[in-house]
Amino acid sequence: MTGIEVRHSIVNGSATERLNMVLPSNFVELDWENLDYLGWRDSHSPHLGYIIRWQGETPVGIIVREADGPLSRQRMMMCQLCRATHTEHGVSLFSAKRTGEAGLNGNTVGTYICANLGCSSNIRVEVPSASYYADPQSVLAQKVSGLEQRVAGFLADVMRAQ
Repeated sequence: MTGIEVRHSIVNGSATERLNMVLPSNFVELDWENLDYLGWRDSHSPHLGYIIRWQGETPVGIIVREADGPLSRQRMMMCQLCRATHTEHGVSLFSAKRTGEAGLNGNTVGTYICANLGCSSNIRVEVPSASYYADPQSVLAQKVSGLEQRVAGFLADVMRAQ
């Protein structure tokens, strides 16, 4: 993907928002084979992030915004995309403006996501070799499938007309 393709993939942002988007610093070095979706925080506007996934050969992306209020830091939190659990600042509440008229009216969708938007890396941790685990490759395949389904569902919620 090129920077222009990334910008054109955004479905819930204005032309100005797409133009001002800052690509990840490692964009040219990304390991596309191990990315179930591309997610990153904007280095110039840390409250903004971007999620892009592929629908067939077409990239579809959204702008997400981190909630202002602090989450409870006294307990574990779970990312609703990769299902990884974190303590402290590992999970944040992100919202995305809906597309179309609903978004223009201020309608948003939100969910808890890994604060660094790096779920593709989080699901690729080594699977313990204990006897109660299945083949590590099948465990990873199940994690990838679940992540892809949940990311697709979140993007579909953003694009759903309300």
